[in-house]
Amino acid sequence: METESESPLHEQNFHNICLWMPNWIGDVVLALPAIQSLRKRYPHSRITAVAKAPSDQLLLSHPAIDTVIQIPSGPKSGFFSRIGFACKLRKYQFDLGIAFPNSLSSAILQSLSGSRNRLGYDTEMRDLFLTHSVPVTSRLKRTEYRVDYFFNLLEPLKLDVAEKKFIPLKKDEEHKAVEALLARKGWGERTFIITLHPGTSKPERGWHIERFGILCQKLSKERAVKIVLLGNAKDADVLDQIRRFSPEDTLPVPPDMDLRKVAALLERTNLFIGNDSGMMHLAAMMGTPIVGIFGPGSPATSGPYIEPAKQEIVTQNFPCSPCRQKFFTECKPSPHNKPYCLEDISVKEVYEAVDRLMKKIESQKTASV
Repeated sequence: METESESPLHEQNFHNICLWMPNWIGDVVLALPAIQSLRKRYPHSRITAVAKAPSDQLLLSHPAIDTVIQIPSGPKSGFFSRIGFACKLRKYQFDLGIAFPNSLSSAILQSLSGSRNRLGYDTEMRDLFLTHSVPVTSRLKRTEYRVDYFFNLLEPLKLDVAEKKFIPLKKDEEHKAVEALLARKGWGERTFIITLHPGTSKPERGWHIERFGILCQKLSKERAVKIVLLGNAKDADVLDQIRRFSPEDTLPVPPDMDLRKVAALLERTNLFIGNDSGMMHLAAMMGTPIVGIFGPGSPATSGPYIEPAKQEIVTQNFPCSPCRQKFFTECKPSPHNKPYCLEDISVKEVYEAVDRLMKKIESQKTASV
């Protein structure tokens, strides 16, 4: 807790700020508007982001962040290994540490890093390790839009508002690599590219693979478009199944493509179609129009941070959404082992959302001429 001898956080000037970043790519993206506001408030401070792979790759290109330190990962990165890692951060002499995750471990590690002031939400008895804790209820964690949730964490700093737009990334080399990849397919500037991302953190969160495939087939037959399939190594089987429905010139993204190149590819993409996932949020960050498919999650809490004219959300709006995602203890699975909030979303609904969004894109082009 704050001592009486200290002045309030918003009256202090911080020279060296440490951000303990969220664990998931989507949450990292949704925390960036708050971080951009932090940079605006402290333009001359050194801001260091401590992040897990692969989010660290993305943050290396962000103008609001000076330094990125990767949190150890892998089989040898247990809790005691991370304790040693946190203690080594003391040499940076941080005068403000901000823990975005809600976990107890993130508050402990932030404390061990030696930050003089430590800010975070007061979940899981974390206030024992924080100098400044912000109250939060379990209901608020589940129902507040994530951008607002991360920004409200910084309330003791009295920032103005969360930034409304993402700062463009620095990515010249990444753009050249993407252009070369597309050129090998014979795709030019006028090629209308749709990127499909069927991956999710859990299989139960994802729309049917077969329906993605049928959608891909329908788009290629009825539209003058080219299809990119985006996924990582663990999505290989899913992508192979979708390719069976796809035209021969469908482009599968190399699974080892780093996140900065993926970001550049998404920026070149004319339209993104995917589940509620980190890639959807990365597409929004790059300003790419989005058709987002929501089942267990809710667009009210984790929808893309992009203007309404650039998004179409397909959801059944079940009253239990967003759920705890403890599949299937709180709801029954469909015959295809999906929650019914996803099972009931048809190819027709998603295709119609794509049609609406493509018409919006076309009308915007016409208006700008």
